[in-house]
Amino acid sequence: MNMNLITRINLMMVLAMAVAAPVYAQSNNHMSLNATWQLTYANIHHGPSTIEKFIRSSPLKDPARYIDAPVPMEIHQLFQNKGIIQDVNVGLNTFKANWIEDQYWQYFRQFEFEKSTASKRVWLVFERLDLVSTIILNGVEVGAHKNVHIPCRIDVTDAIKEGTNELMVGIESGYYYTRDLDGEGYREVYLDEKKRHWLRKAQYEVGWDWNPQLINVGITGDVYLQWSQVGLLEQTKIKTSLDENLQTATIELTSYIDQVEAEAEKIQIEVSVRETGEVHHLEVDAAPGLKPYRMEFTIARPTLWWPLGYGDQFLYHFDLTASVDGAVIDKRTLRTGIRKVELDQSKHPVEGKYFIIRVNNTPIFCKGSNWVPPDMIHSRVTDEKIEKLVDLSVDANFNMLRIWGGGVYAPDRLMDLCDERGILVWHDFMFACMRYPVDNADFVEQVKEEVTWVVREYSPHPSLVLWCGNNELEMFMWDWDRQKTGKPYVDLGLFHIAIPQIVLGEDVDQIYWPSSPYSPDFKEPNDPTVGDQHPWGVPFAGDTSNIYAYRDYVDRFPNEGGFLGATSPATLRQFLPDDQESVRSLSWEHHDNHVNFRYHDEGLTYKTIKYWLGKDYRSMSFDDYVYSSALMHSEALTEYITNYRRRMFSSSAAIFWMFSDSWPVTHGWTIVDYYLRKKLAYHPVKRAFEPVSTVVAVEDDTVKIFGVNDSQLRWQGTLRYGLFGMAGGKPVDVTKEVVLSPNQSIQLASFAIDTWKELDETRHGAFAVLSDGSGKTVSQHRLFTKRFHEMEFAKPEIQVKKQDNQWVFSSNIFAWGVTLDLDGESSITDNCFDLIPGVAYTVPMHEGKNETPKIIYTGNALMRHD
Repeated sequence: MNMNLITRINLMMVLAMAVAAPVYAQSNNHMSLNATWQLTYANIHHGPSTIEKFIRSSPLKDPARYIDAPVPMEIHQLFQNKGIIQDVNVGLNTFKANWIEDQYWQYFRQFEFEKSTASKRVWLVFERLDLVSTIILNGVEVGAHKNVHIPCRIDVTDAIKEGTNELMVGIESGYYYTRDLDGEGYREVYLDEKKRHWLRKAQYEVGWDWNPQLINVGITGDVYLQWSQVGLLEQTKIKTSLDENLQTATIELTSYIDQVEAEAEKIQIEVSVRETGEVHHLEVDAAPGLKPYRMEFTIARPTLWWPLGYGDQFLYHFDLTASVDGAVIDKRTLRTGIRKVELDQSKHPVEGKYFIIRVNNTPIFCKGSNWVPPDMIHSRVTDEKIEKLVDLSVDANFNMLRIWGGGVYAPDRLMDLCDERGILVWHDFMFACMRYPVDNADFVEQVKEEVTWVVREYSPHPSLVLWCGNNELEMFMWDWDRQKTGKPYVDLGLFHIAIPQIVLGEDVDQIYWPSSPYSPDFKEPNDPTVGDQHPWGVPFAGDTSNIYAYRDYVDRFPNEGGFLGATSPATLRQFLPDDQESVRSLSWEHHDNHVNFRYHDEGLTYKTIKYWLGKDYRSMSFDDYVYSSALMHSEALTEYITNYRRRMFSSSAAIFWMFSDSWPVTHGWTIVDYYLRKKLAYHPVKRAFEPVSTVVAVEDDTVKIFGVNDSQLRWQGTLRYGLFGMAGGKPVDVTKEVVLSPNQSIQLASFAIDTWKELDETRHGAFAVLSDGSGKTVSQHRLFTKRFHEMEFAKPEIQVKKQDNQWVFSSNIFAWGVTLDLDGESSITDNCFDLIPGVAYTVPMHEGKNETPKIIYTGNALMRHD
């Protein structure tokens, strides 16, 4: 017997006992089993002949086959830390790591346990197992699990013993589980290979357009024991509701208690509201088994929770004590906000219906992006990274994140921060772009258990306003040929009946929406006039590279649409090997978005450069190409956002795809890359989302100037608008005082487009500038009708001067895309902006940064032919 092994495990067990209780279990009667476990693998060539023999093999008999493995930690991460594989973010290294997902793994550890009268029942809890797992305690198979989205909780009362215990976990990624399961008819063959539709794990791990295949496996969440003499509090669900006048809040708390002692008579629950000092009590008859216990109370004249920009994010704290016959079984603090959420689908005066999310009777224009997991390896995602991303979303003027259905449910830290910062959350259930085996009873039961647990667990979060059944299933099923696949549309029963029955039955205060996109009234699921939309006409459909097509989109609630652009040079050089630092090298292509060539033989991003700039990417330097691609990405997202904002509330959102990367890419949809560098589009998006903005648009042969104010304050200032010459001057230059009422978009001015055409649209652009009472520019917008290579760019002479605590930029010649930082590492407060001739542009100085900014790129330099 390896005594060093036992000593090491026991020592780690003692240290682990000091770890705080995880969120899932707040009871004091718990013991962490996080620590260093032992790990080995088997496949058809190595290890015992059967899985049954393998998972029961003790490392004490063959310790050399095992390595130390910290728990929790995903196995790719572990092997990278140990140098067994290289950094999967670099070069072609994912190809060298894919073997990990094809092995069968065994974890082992020993621990000491002292049974006592306080441990009448004992549970073993795994917060996250990825994925298909068999759990053996002291030679007894005590449980199995195959859903990464919910904890695994096993009653081990009869298997655990006094003294030394041996715990084994056999686990695999799903590779073995799906071997004999049906793959045909669910999606194209290349997506069927891993049969992800059977696996309740992050779907994007099998590969998506923006990441490679990297299928996680391992014990990736906390592990611990719980015990109780009388009962266990599992979850507490919260529902808040408000009367029509928002003057009285009703709070419903439902505690799910697993009753241990059959002779128990009463359940007591006490809730103290910290902010009011009120204490509420519930005493009811006890019932055996896991049962809900509901209490209700009111708060008069509550302080409300509001989305960012609409009010404060006030949070109430409830100190809850649960007891059985007077014996306390648990104490925990719950936090929630009080708000009223409704979906306004009233009739639209032109066609279809509105789609407006109302919070506290106030319509909200939703601004933001789509959240995907910020790493391919989930256990590498730290609270610090989540905090940084939320900081960036707030800085970029977001008020909503859509949690996309192909990843994982939002981490606790993300939801807590959204509550605190006022970021609304649209949350898909974890289904995406695939038919699912909903005619399989076992699969459906898994889903029902998952949805029930998740809805209860996330109920306290005021930021969570909508649960959505899935991502794009309805849209794809509309297009797919049923005869070709031979599969009936049974998925509709899951998302239109089974899941909504659970959500509505749990009686939480979130909206339910069956799919995204979805258009009711028997419309095509992506109909622009009703429901929510994924406006992918740019770049997938007939509009491809034509970003000006966005200007005509009338979608009611666009929440997924985007455009590809190159990542920063610093990031490209970080993950491309030295001999691969060139456009379209092998490593470049491996890290490229597959949409680039899947739908466009020429390559979408390269076609974009030719279409808009009139250039062949092969004739450009590395940095020039990166800047050009990133600049077009900025232009596309600005077109997307400004189009919908000017239509407020005919359109009630501008949610683009997507916020940040899971893996470093050459071309991406995002404004923040994997390494948290700001891509060139970051600041243009931030400006387009400013609460007070101006937008120039062309409608019905008229140039129209809009003022948008989604703040809750009346805004008064000066509008300057007209036409500017590319080489200088303003043949049309009008100034007027304007007032913008709160929470609306309004047309402020207009002029005939004939004036522009007569002056020559290749030599002139339209502009609008809003300035406040002090003369400071609040917002500016520029509009062209011609492609950039058709415009006559002149060489600008840009002046930069320091004034108070800001830098003032000016030019007598139009300057396009003035860039101060292409790498995205600078602390500058603005970037990639235009200079309208004769209009000063101010950039606030960052504290401690007094050096005059250096202009490293302008679009003019790219387009000039001299």
